[in-house]
Amino acid sequence: AHKMMRLKDYDVGPFIGLVVTIVCGTVFFLVQLREYYWNSYTIADSVYGSVFYLLTGFHGMHVVVGTIWLMVSLVRLWRGEFSSQRHFGFEACIWYWHFVYVVWVALWCLVYVWFGGWLYMWWFKMWDGDVY
Repeated sequence: AHKMMRLKDYDVGPFIGLVVTIVCGTVFFLVQLREYYWNSYTIADSVYGSVFYLLTGFHGMHVVVGTIWLMVSLVRLWRGEFSSQRHFGFEACIWYWHFVYVVWVALWCLVYVWFGGWLYMWWFKMWDGDVY
């Protein structure tokens, strides 16, 4: 979307890019809500539950804020408020969204891979149950 805007294509490219990103953000949040509903643990069950819900909850909140910001940018694009030279609001939204998904990569590695059991179980099996 940003590349098309800088190339002065205000008809299709930015709209498709924004709509696809809005759909991805919405789907991500809905999957997160489904995960929260079906989890076997709560925030009060353990330290892992507390950390899991704290980290993923804050991230989910930022996804919602970023998705709303993308929707506002889509409306502003539709109204013709952006040009190839004047689109700082859109560019700031892109920066924010990049930050959100880079944080998600780190959170996924920390929460799901390390604390979630994949790496821990591999480590546990490697030492035949004697982790210490």
